[in-house]
Amino acid sequence: MKKLKKLLHSEHPQHEILAFAMMGIGLILICNDFYFFWPPFAVGFLNDDLVGGVFLVDGILLLRWALSASGKIYANRNLLVITAGLLAFEATAEFCHGYVSGRPHMVMAGFLEVIVLLFVFSIIGKTKKHNY
Repeated sequence: MKKLKKLLHSEHPQHEILAFAMMGIGLILICNDFYFFWPPFAVGFLNDDLVGGVFLVDGILLLRWALSASGKIYANRNLLVITAGLLAFEATAEFCHGYVSGRPHMVMAGFLEVIVLLFVFSIIGKTKKHNY
């Protein structure tokens, strides 16, 4: 049990939670090739596996940072800013899709993305900004 606890425990549990959320979003976007349907001119780009891959790679890098011993501050700051940008993009897309289609589950997904974005902002506010 101690080995398992040592393996899964890190100094940054919020980063771990966020990393798993980003990896989950990435896997959903990779596995679903028809998730986005609006705007019509951007459907091909938005449904590309590259978009989901960016979320997945961001989640993997966040998890790697959370489990690393060094935990460089500049890497943390850059990863959190990228994560916030990705979540803002995803929330905007969900709200637009919900408005255009009238599907309430997409509006709900947009609100969930905003909640995760606020979680990222709280992590950004609590992290160290400089090496002292």
